Amino acid sequence: MRGETQRMGESAQAQNGGGIPGDSRVPLYHRLHDQLRDDIESGVLRPGDRIPTEAELSARFGVSRTTVKQAIQRLVHAGLVYRVQGKGTFVSQPRIPRRFDGLISFHEEMRQRGHTLATELLEAGLVPAARHVASALGVSAGTPVVRITRRRLVDGAPIALQTSFLPGTMAELVDDPVVATGSLYEAMERRFGQRPTQGREEYTAVVVAGDDAARLGVPDGSPCLAVRRFGAFGDGRPVEYTESLLRADRYTLHVELKSVPAGPPPRSVP
Repeated sequence: MRGETQRMGESAQAQNGGGIPGDSRVPLYHRLHDQLRDDIESGVLRPGDRIPTEAELSARFGVSRTTVKQAIQRLVHAGLVYRVQGKGTFVSQPRIPRRFDGLISFHEEMRQRGHTLATELLEAGLVPAARHVASALGVSAGTPVVRITRRRLVDGAPIALQTSFLPGTMAELVDDPVVATGSLYEAMERRFGQRPTQGREEYTAVVVAGDDAARLGVPDGSPCLAVRRFGAFGDGRPVEYTESLLRADRYTLHVELKSVPAGPPPRSVP
């Protein structure tokens, strides 16, 4: 009788999600999501690991399959896991934080963060400047400018496609081995004695397909960040216009925010 009572108690605990740590007032799928997220962030589940199946998680924590689906969906939306049809759900590679606190080359940024970076030169040469490129570099449309397209790989995986446009006076960078394998800014500084020290970036959410998706190693329709960088020398002369596609599943944007005192209300216009 005692064993039967104990089993009934365990069954009731399972139905109530008693196997999931946390406040019982918090919905079960939230608690399961938090538990799985803790396992990922603490290293219990590592990048590339397959997480337990829905049936396994349901049995382990004593919750319904619906609860498990909700928890996993939240992890997918957060980019912590991804699904592979017919194979299961896997832990994503950790995202790389991109901070907006200074103008630095992609190569130098990854190196500072301890990542192994490789560069593949896809194209380099002189081309007539399209109107938007000419506007960014402060030259007339059709003026010869340098175009350099590279694929960037971080820790062995493709993460970015970048096409940089520079003034035609920097044509010697086309054959510079540093540009082909490393930092464009370092090559500019070595050859011309200066590099961009000011600029701005614009970010847009896009999806990629075709050659871009293949080069980034993602399926057609995958989300990416399209970035436009406008770089200038210290005296304000435009020197760089770069268009980048960054894999959204590998990037997190960090923006430092500071409180700004409220100014006077705008004056009404008669």
